[in-house]
Amino acid sequence: MDPETLVNMVLVALPDDRMPTEEEIRDKVDRLVEAFGVDGPVRAEVLQRVMARRLVRMDTGFALVERDHTPWVHARRPEIDPYYWSRYKIWLQRQGWPPGVLTGLDRTTDEILDLIGDPKEAETWKRRGLVMGDVQSGKTATYSALICKAADAGYRFIILLTGTIENLRRQTQERLDSGFVGFDSSEHLKRNRQDVTIGVGRINGQRQATVFTSSAADFRSATLDALGLSLTALREPALVVIKKHTKILENLRDWVVQYNTTHSGIVDIPILMIDDEADNASINTNDPGKDPTRVNSGIRELLKLFRRTTYVGFTATPFANIFVNPDSQEQMLGDDLFPRDFIYTLQAPTNYFGTQRIFLEDSGSQLHLRRMEDVETVIPARHRSSLQVPGLPASLLEALCVFLVSNAIRDLRSEGPTHRSMLVNVSQFTNVQDQVEELLHAELERIQTAIRNFSSLPVAEAMADDSIQALHAAWQAEYSDREFTWDAILPTLRNAALPVLTVAVNQRTGPKALDYRAYKDTGLRVVAVGGNSLSRGLTLEGLTVSYFRRTSQMYDTLLQMGRWFGYRPGYEDLCRVWLPQEAIDWYGHISLATEELRDDLKQMYRLRRTPKDFGLKVRAHPESLLVTARNKMRTAKEVTRVISVSEQSFESVELPASVSDLSDNWQRVVAFVKAMENAGTELPEDLKSPRRFGGVKRKEVAAFLRGFRVTPTEFRFQPGAIADLLDETRDAVLDEWDVVIPGGEGKPIQLGSKSLKMQMRKLRRGAPPDVLTVSGQKRRVGSRGVEKSGLTPEQVKMAEAAALQAARDATKKGEKAPDRVNVADRFYRKVRTRPLLLIHVIQGEPDPADTKLPELTGDTQYAAIGLSLPPLESRADDVKYKINLVKAREVFGISDDLDDDEEDEVVEVTP
Repeated sequence: MDPETLVNMVLVALPDDRMPTEEEIRDKVDRLVEAFGVDGPVRAEVLQRVMARRLVRMDTGFALVERDHTPWVHARRPEIDPYYWSRYKIWLQRQGWPPGVLTGLDRTTDEILDLIGDPKEAETWKRRGLVMGDVQSGKTATYSALICKAADAGYRFIILLTGTIENLRRQTQERLDSGFVGFDSSEHLKRNRQDVTIGVGRINGQRQATVFTSSAADFRSATLDALGLSLTALREPALVVIKKHTKILENLRDWVVQYNTTHSGIVDIPILMIDDEADNASINTNDPGKDPTRVNSGIRELLKLFRRTTYVGFTATPFANIFVNPDSQEQMLGDDLFPRDFIYTLQAPTNYFGTQRIFLEDSGSQLHLRRMEDVETVIPARHRSSLQVPGLPASLLEALCVFLVSNAIRDLRSEGPTHRSMLVNVSQFTNVQDQVEELLHAELERIQTAIRNFSSLPVAEAMADDSIQALHAAWQAEYSDREFTWDAILPTLRNAALPVLTVAVNQRTGPKALDYRAYKDTGLRVVAVGGNSLSRGLTLEGLTVSYFRRTSQMYDTLLQMGRWFGYRPGYEDLCRVWLPQEAIDWYGHISLATEELRDDLKQMYRLRRTPKDFGLKVRAHPESLLVTARNKMRTAKEVTRVISVSEQSFESVELPASVSDLSDNWQRVVAFVKAMENAGTELPEDLKSPRRFGGVKRKEVAAFLRGFRVTPTEFRFQPGAIADLLDETRDAVLDEWDVVIPGGEGKPIQLGSKSLKMQMRKLRRGAPPDVLTVSGQKRRVGSRGVEKSGLTPEQVKMAEAAALQAARDATKKGEKAPDRVNVADRFYRKVRTRPLLLIHVIQGEPDPADTKLPELTGDTQYAAIGLSLPPLESRADDVKYKINLVKAREVFGISDDLDDDEEDEVVEVTP
């Protein structure tokens, strides 16, 4: 008997209303293993798979809450009939949700429900909040559960705003049909309607919510008029699922005004508005004093029609522009969509496959990531919609073969008729996407023909075919260490690969291009080629292989494009992601920045800070510059920002490629070191820092920073701006500096009166050829722990204790708290009493993809700098940054051509 069949038998035998204990799982496995007489290795595999699926937990999150909030759910619980939530919970159980995750979802949504307005409160009120999660981590299930509980509590009208793309709106509508409504909405709004019961409706159909939109069409007032539907006539809550499109918002607003308002022009029923992808299109990004953006204005006008309203944004982007725009604090607090009442941070279940696992864990990057190096010659990073694609890069053909082989392995694992997807995102333009899909279709047909003709032959004969050889090479490169041999995989390819098809998913192909529901009985196996339609919100079911060429340095854009995040039960080890090295570097950097931001939020939660405090903190964070620039990139040439440098670190991770600039920087380093030697400030060396100086005056540091040349694309680190801060402020903390020159494993050089070994770092030319990027997924120049330099033993102990406490606070329930941890540099930063300047002398190694490094002359060496700044209590830590947005537009990859997947689609609107 195969392992997966035994796994399913064990899962059925386990309790479904609670999380089983490990002893219960082991007992069930042992009984079945003994009954069927299977061997030890099979038992171990069955036990591992069952443990992975059932011992999954989701802890409750935490919230920053405005101080005057009064909880209400507990007091009203006796009178609330949990009709909608109960059937949704049963439906999730039947979908295979582990009890530990269901319990976490229940508690989490109870906490969020308690933060929104009480629908039975008669006085006028409005609540504004935000829920933050991870990309593809289950936010849809969370807001579906919240909708069910809000309906049970008395909310009468629920508006769900999706993104700007119909494919996403349709997918979201289908999920709410199954999880909340209980019938197929595509049939409900027809004149001769047929109510087809689905999802929760098959569990309990005694009561039904009303739906004013369908999986076939967005909101149309004429349809409601023909059916005689209005809000005041309904006994059960009503739902609309609409795109964030100006005309759709206006259409809904006009219908509410015409058919539902009283003589005062107000609707007196409680309304809940859920804004999915809240950082996309909803936020007002216009300058203060100008009219709001049209979508933002449309949302606010709609909310004003109701006397009791709750707006809750959901976003996976921690650096969402809801925090960083507009420019003034007063304007930010006056923005009607700012989450002034609460910010709730979701905790992902323990089996979440996210940025941490892929980009920060060494094992994850080695297992899952593949670097594409040949796509630029076929599809340049900068291209227009008129590009003619001459052929497919070899790496894409390899990825296709890997996907086909992964299907065979999943079949051999007895996975059943599940959906299997491959993502191909190489361009934002529909014309280019269509060409790539056509080429992939032809290649897939060629491979499928070979499989049909040769896969049933003996291995030696089959291997004479080129396509079979390519599939074998894919297995050998990626899966030869898995449990199945090539002899087992070859005959399985026929049933595994022949059902695979290719589709283009964009505005031309329409909403039915990727219809998983039509294949619910057999499972859809698909290679999906697209752009923005695949980049935000849309879920690719069973995603196994991703080929991602799109380039961006925008944090929110990159995270949202990462459709490969999510849950991969039983096949996580098969998942592969092809990315350019530049994207791998940025994702690693973003992962670290995101972790640091979440740590800040946890700290503010412990200190009982408010959403306003957090919003202002993020606006002042150096990382948020990369988000702010995007907001005004189409019109402005320059933007000035005020950021905070308190407890921040900075590094020149991008060096100028100009030999003259590199030489000039090196000469400044040499002169600075000699000046410190002459001043007698050198300290004894330690193991990692052969050159250390103490008590260096702020004037000397400011002069050195001001003369150090960085690239125009180095938006986060502007030494000149920090030098201005040192000249202008009198903050005593900044008077004296530690200066450290870390050592490395490279060749020795003479610097001043002493020699030291250089640090070995890979260098690569960036997107602009005049930039050298210090490589690595974390985009770091210095090694971990370098910011410990200059601290006393007592300060080091304080930092280590804080890091250990933070790790223990983050320990999941049921897990053993750590006894020791690696200390991140931010903990050293928090205990500093003097600022630190780091001078990195680099022995440059060419990245394997780039062997054209500058030819240094004379004694010039590559030099980079870093700063580690202590806590600053006064306003002296404000630094004004000026960003040239013409250059930012080039770096961030914003094309002058209109993105074919943007909101400019033709929308049918019935007045």
